[in-house]
Amino acid sequence: MNILENAVDCIKNQGKNYKKYSNEWNVMQQLIDIITAQPESAEIVLQDLKIKEMQLNALVASVIKQRLANPYEVMTAICEFYAIPTPEELPPEVWRMNNASPAPAEQSYINLMDLL
Repeated sequence: MNILENAVDCIKNQGKNYKKYSNEWNVMQQLIDIITAQPESAEIVLQDLKIKEMQLNALVASVIKQRLANPYEVMTAICEFYAIPTPEELPPEVWRMNNASPAPAEQSYINLMDLL
């Protein structure tokens, strides 16, 4: 298991009681998205998750307390909490990619004749 997988497992373990789609769950998922998009941050986050004041519940409490509605602001708050670089744009949502069926790769356009 590599560092990224260990970090994701640790995050999921610490957030296992969060209700799916809740604010807490969304913060957890966004942290996973961030470290998946920039794996070089996974080691920092993994080390921090071992410190009580830096565990997932502390992050979630900190972010929710700020009442941020904009996902980019949430991402910035997460990155500031763990002192990791903030991506320029929101990373892809890992949980959606893992649950979605892949689109057919051979045809990436719509043939208008098919619509007739």
